[in-house]
Amino acid sequence: MLGKDVKKRFKMYKAGKSWVVAPLVFFGMVAGLELTTNFAAADTVNQNDPTTVAAKTISDTSQQEKPTVATTAQATTANNTTSSASAAESQSTNANAQDAISVDKSQTTTTTSTANEAATTTQTTAQATTQQNTSTKLTVSKVVVKNNVVNASALAANKTQVAQPQINYGGDITYDVSGNGGAKATNATNVSGVSNSSNSIPSVTNASTTVRNFVNQIGSAAMQVSQEYGVYASMMIAQAGLESAWGQSQLARQAHNLFGVKYNGRGEYVLMPTLEFYGGAYHTVYAKFQKYSSYYDSLVRYAQLLRSNFPNSTKRAGSYQWAAQNLRHGVYGAYATDPTYASKLTNLINTYFLYRFDQPVSQEKYENGHWYLYKNGQRQTGFQHLSQGNRVVYYNGQGQMVYGQQRINGHWYYFDESSGAMQTGVKYIASQHKNVYYNSQGQMQYGEQNINGHWYLFAQRSGAMQTGFQKLPDGRIVYYNQNGQIQYGEQRINGYWYLFDRSSGALKTGFQRLSDGRTVYYNQVGQMQYGEQRINGYWYFFDKSSGAMSVGFQKLPDGRTVYYNSQGHMQYGEQKIGFGWTWYLFDQSSGAMKTGFQTLADGRKVYYAGNGKMQYGEQRIGGYWYLFDQASGTMKTGFQYIPKYQKTVYYDEKGHMQYGEQRINGYWYFFDKSSGAMSVGFQKLPDGRTVYYNSQGHMQYGEQKIGSGWTWYLFDQSSGAMKTGFQTLADGRKVYYAGNGKMQYGEQRIGGYWYLFDQANGAMKTGFQYIPKYDKTVYYNDNGQMQYGWLEVNGDTYYLEYGSGAVAKGKMKISDYWYDFDSTTGKMLAASSNL
Repeated sequence: MLGKDVKKRFKMYKAGKSWVVAPLVFFGMVAGLELTTNFAAADTVNQNDPTTVAAKTISDTSQQEKPTVATTAQATTANNTTSSASAAESQSTNANAQDAISVDKSQTTTTTSTANEAATTTQTTAQATTQQNTSTKLTVSKVVVKNNVVNASALAANKTQVAQPQINYGGDITYDVSGNGGAKATNATNVSGVSNSSNSIPSVTNASTTVRNFVNQIGSAAMQVSQEYGVYASMMIAQAGLESAWGQSQLARQAHNLFGVKYNGRGEYVLMPTLEFYGGAYHTVYAKFQKYSSYYDSLVRYAQLLRSNFPNSTKRAGSYQWAAQNLRHGVYGAYATDPTYASKLTNLINTYFLYRFDQPVSQEKYENGHWYLYKNGQRQTGFQHLSQGNRVVYYNGQGQMVYGQQRINGHWYYFDESSGAMQTGVKYIASQHKNVYYNSQGQMQYGEQNINGHWYLFAQRSGAMQTGFQKLPDGRIVYYNQNGQIQYGEQRINGYWYLFDRSSGALKTGFQRLSDGRTVYYNQVGQMQYGEQRINGYWYFFDKSSGAMSVGFQKLPDGRTVYYNSQGHMQYGEQKIGFGWTWYLFDQSSGAMKTGFQTLADGRKVYYAGNGKMQYGEQRIGGYWYLFDQASGTMKTGFQYIPKYQKTVYYDEKGHMQYGEQRINGYWYFFDKSSGAMSVGFQKLPDGRTVYYNSQGHMQYGEQKIGSGWTWYLFDQSSGAMKTGFQTLADGRKVYYAGNGKMQYGEQRIGGYWYLFDQANGAMKTGFQYIPKYDKTVYYNDNGQMQYGWLEVNGDTYYLEYGSGAVAKGKMKISDYWYDFDSTTGKMLAASSNL
């Protein structure tokens, strides 16, 4: 019963040659909810009272929230309903009070009883607690275990000393066990005498796949529109199939237009060819057709058209045959020009049995805080079977759906607090702390009941399921477990294994040889030892199924993985286990196997994998690479050499392998972004710097002599970036580094000038310099640039030849003049003479 959002849509339909826009409102119940119900506890009513469900309601005005789903409000209301019967129940302390309380008929209109029938449960909680917490003290000597079978004689010789526990007889089960026996309450679906209000959707089988698929696709929507607008679903489906080629027409596929409705000037449209009959013949024309968002919308427009223009083709016609015939007599004329149109529709309806879609449809409505069921406009009462959720519900005399416990015609029923569905099976009544049983007809049952092959016991007055030990009249002690089932053979009860006679169910005690060869022991109250047990200062684990002492690794119920040695003793601390003598670590207190990073008593930080095994070597953990010592498993930090990959890597104080630039102990290093390998030599960093790391991986600064040729480079003192171009060194030398960072020597042409750098230290030369290679003397100015032409130096005049820069010596004709230069120094000696 999902509430629909209130939607108002404007439906366009054909009215003769014109178009009309009409509002169509879908009503969904999303208004404020005020739910009412009469709630009475099943154990507070005299079972002989023949009265039916109370008509009086208690308004719960606290629920003013407007839910999207109506059932949410229903559940809230049922949970908030106050029962005077429940209050009376809580005041009763013994069974005698049940008969002392009379029925107060003034509290309800037709049926309310305040007799408390649940007082017999007063002591059961304490009894169950005492029974479960019974402490068994054992003195056990060493027992040899082979193949998990305990030697019976060894056990007998132990002179086991057991405290004398007492059998505490049970009572009501006060906690929820409804789902533990395979009979948890579910929606009742096969109840005799219930009106069927299900809306079953017929299916078409005697047709092609195309027809079947189309009818199945629009059948539900057609039935809904039929109910809302009073038209025949059969005729809608037939006409839609006829006009849309059973949904295969281009108009149906592209525009959800099933009836060839033409465009009215609003919304979307598609342009399609169509056949029109006039002048005694069919003609193809192109026209605009309306485009719909769904087939449902198309059906609604169709229904609106019938009601306004073809009222005698609605259910007013009395049959789908007459409705089809009346399509020729609309307010504005015939629906179709085809004279055989009506017979075509009728034949389709009959051929495919489409008249089955004309069956009445039930409709749930949420009104003023209550759910009602309408059929043919009438509110329904009593038991009803609804198709939505496949459930049986009950509507009281006012037609309101009821929830929770309800007494109807002398029987107690239970209806789901949310959906109102009648329940069958075992149900836990939280407000009364009891489990009850409703048979297939939804009626509460009492006494012994066989449910799914198990015998249960339900209190004769309250219907509450019983549990615990019970002493039967013939003297046998039997047991109903926490699920309420009588026990036979081996049974685990409240944490212990018991043995009950397979025929009589009588409790057995002492040593017993089981059919599978196990020898087990049941103490004075029949308890087998099982699970975790602390015996003589050691923890043991006994198999939950067989009782056999466990050895080796075990997964305990609390999630711990522990280890028991060959004597069954739980182990603690570091343990070397298995054929490979693998190291494990167990918690010193709980014995739980440790995983992940652990710091051992000797200070080692190690790592245990998910299977508990200590790890060695390289390990990828949580997205990081770690390194653990191959012998001790100790987590490595700092610089480490990995022989397998012939690489040096670095692990920080957390053991994480590092990547990229890292400053370590005052040095910058660079580690490969992928492998983590420490880089040496030249590296191009992401920020564009070219730097150099020596053989130890240290970034270098200042002057560095690198490579087999011992070439000099210069690196920035701060960033380590490789320098290029002219640089003045700390010792005053002005040198030059090429684009590859190498210091330059000898003659170098830079920026259009010749320079000379010392062959040994790379210092830029200035002044007169002799170039042996070319047997010439040249002159470099203070900027180191080779000079040409006339030059005055310290009062002396020189001439430097253009092209080579060589100092002129001896006699030389320069610009039509002869000059005399010193043959050694090149100084001009005599004035020039003009020839």
